[in-house]
Formats: sequence, C-alpha cells, structure tokens
Amino acid sequence: MENILKMTRGVIRQMDSFFDGVENGLMLFREAVNDYADNRFDDFSRRLKMIEEKESEADHLQRRIENDFLVHSLLPQVAGDVLRLLDKTDDLIDQSKYVLQQFDVERPQIHDKLKDGLKRLNEVSNAATVEAIAAVRVFFSSQAEAKDHINKIYFYERESDRAANELRRVIFQQIDDIDLAHKEQLRYFTRHIEQLSDAAEVVADILSLLSIKVML
Repeated sequence: MENILKMTRGVIRQMDSFFDGVENGLMLFREAVNDYADNRFDDFSRRLKMIEEKESEADHLQRRIENDFLVHSLLPQVAGDVLRLLDKTDDLIDQSKYVLQQFDVERPQIHDKLKDGLKRLNEVSNAATVEAIAAVRVFFSSQAEAKDHINKIYFYERESDRAANELRRVIFQQIDDIDLAHKEQLRYFTRHIEQLSDAAEVVADILSLLSIKVML
C-alpha cells in the first residue's frame, strides 16, 4: 500500500481497521440471515446488535480517513476516487445493517420451501461482498491480485442474480398456501439480499477505474 499510494502509516492503519470492521459486519450478516431462516431469533437479535455497533465504528473510521485525506492533501491525483471507494465499501455494511433491521421490524415468515434457496442467495451475495473487501485490501499492494478478486465479485454477482430469480420463481410459482401480500413481502427481502452483491459490483467497478488511473 505504501509503495503504490504513498500514504502515511497512520492512514494505512485506519484503513486496515476500517476494512476489518466492514468485513466482520458482513460475516455477521451472513450468519444472522441463516439464524433467521432457522428460527434462531435470539441469535439473530444478538448479531443484529453487533452489526449495528460495527457499522457505527466503520462510519467513525471513514470520517477520520476522509479528514486525513483532506487535511494532508493525500494522493491529490486520485483522492476523489479513493474516497468514493471508501464510501461504497462502507455501503456494504450500511446495507447489511438495513436489511437485518427490516427483518427485525417486519418479521417475515420464511416458508419451508424457501429456506434452502434463501441460504443459497445469502451465501453467494455475501461471497461477492467478502471478495470486494479482499479486492480493496490487496489493491493497495498488488493490483494483479486485486484483479483476481474483482473477477470473483462479478462471478458471485451473477450467481446472486440466478439464485434470487430462482427463489422468486419458487415464491410465485410453487407455493400456494400463502397470499399475494406475503409473496410480495418475501420478494422484497430476496431483492434486498441480492442488492448486496450489486453493491459489491460497484466497488469492483471503482477499483477497475482506479487501477487504470494509478498506472498512468
């Protein structure tokens, strides 16, 4: 990271802590959704509280990093792109927290036919976000390795689309014992989980652009 972007050690440590917090939040999200699907609501509530704390810590670190960039005029040629990258990385944990909060507020009933599909969607969408964090981390020291992670982000984003569409087919074509309002609610939640992989794809797009600018 230092060799390519020439940032201070303090900023590097802050960014590492920021990425740690976001990554931990994403792992909590994955487990919390599985908890909910399996009716482990006490565990779900505990993980929700933990991700809310992680999200608050990540926001605090992001503001400190942004302040250091502005005060010390770090990387003026790509500062805007790096700050946008941090903002979109923070979106990953922001969206994760939001989705869990909506589960907590609405308490949708997960039909037995949907549990495996929901877990599959959760797995691949979460995998995209985890690869996004890995790509951001390694980008600052090895753009070649970052490219490998970026390719995986795009792969998992496509898999997330497939998993979400399959889940919605089950909701609307294979389940007859719930009403349309319930089906719409379940579609709403599948879409929110799917959108996490879309957020990861945004991070991948920014990294791809930034890698070009760094090479110039």
